[in-house]
Amino acid sequence: MIHAAQTARGALALVMAFACYLLFMDYLLYSRTQNYAIRPIKSEKKYEGKIPCDIDPFCVVTVKALMLDYPNLYILSPLAAGMDRILGISSKWSWVTPNIISGFHVLVAALAGCCVASCNLSERRLGVLFFELRTWLDDLDGHVARQRKHINGEHSDIGSAGYWIDGICDALGCIALLVGVFHFLKKNPLRRGYDKLYRIHSCVENQDNNFDAVAKRMRYRVVLCNIFLVVGHLLIVSIGWNRYISLYQDLLEGDSNLPSITKDELYTRQSEVMRSGFFWIVTVAWRLINFHSAVDYLLIAIFIDRLWEYARFIKWFGYILPLMMVYITEFHFLQSYAYVLRGSDLITSAETLQNLTEIFDN
Repeated sequence: MIHAAQTARGALALVMAFACYLLFMDYLLYSRTQNYAIRPIKSEKKYEGKIPCDIDPFCVVTVKALMLDYPNLYILSPLAAGMDRILGISSKWSWVTPNIISGFHVLVAALAGCCVASCNLSERRLGVLFFELRTWLDDLDGHVARQRKHINGEHSDIGSAGYWIDGICDALGCIALLVGVFHFLKKNPLRRGYDKLYRIHSCVENQDNNFDAVAKRMRYRVVLCNIFLVVGHLLIVSIGWNRYISLYQDLLEGDSNLPSITKDELYTRQSEVMRSGFFWIVTVAWRLINFHSAVDYLLIAIFIDRLWEYARFIKWFGYILPLMMVYITEFHFLQSYAYVLRGSDLITSAETLQNLTEIFDN
């Protein structure tokens, strides 16, 4: 009992330290965006970091970086860049393509799914670690692809073959994890005291006559329903997140030649939007609910042996929160679009803005 209390206090202290680290890094990122140039404006001071730009998460501020989940932005992506610098994967290992790395992390995800399906909590926790390795490999393949294309900062090369291959591999890895979760839940029906009992004993299929064929079918349907709810939640946050990365990238990182707006004026408006408080609220919210964050929450539930509690949370909040965020982001994007392109051939009057708002409302 004393040992359990000490473990709980240690875990709580670790979580608090991690939260403080993220808040501190967010403060540094916010200060960097407010005090240094985001777009190439001559009158603004250029950011110069003390560590290499490909490792520094503050070096190049992009839409995707601002909407990326916390572990990827502040931990996994810098680690991937550091490993590439040490091994020279992008420069020397020409035979290691981003697609090969993507295919390999699908195999790692399959191994993680097998571990997650286990009745042993230690093996399930090992599966969580394997899936985190998969996530790091996902960061590595993106980093290698950007280095070879000479793209600075986090950026989605939307529409390219690598973009679709990476997306398919991510989906396959997530499916492997969910298959493992399904098999675990099927062998561990929700019943009073099960969470304490199975920390001591491995789960086995009940050999008594308590569960007849009808009960087993009902249990199967309940598990399947919960898995579908999780899948639906992941689809919503994935589609929404990728949609707004694409829209905001085109709007705030675009370099189109608009004869009615000077380049400097375009860059100034883009920077103003990216520095605005509303935009920061939108991006931080997407950091907390995007696809990668949603998978991280699932992995935490697996690690602490609270999958059924996670399923209940998704049932009630897994759809409400993302859909609210989609509504708010859509509203903000329309306002930003009208402001950035004000006076151009695309946005010429208040009447056009009114038409956009009416389309959104309908």
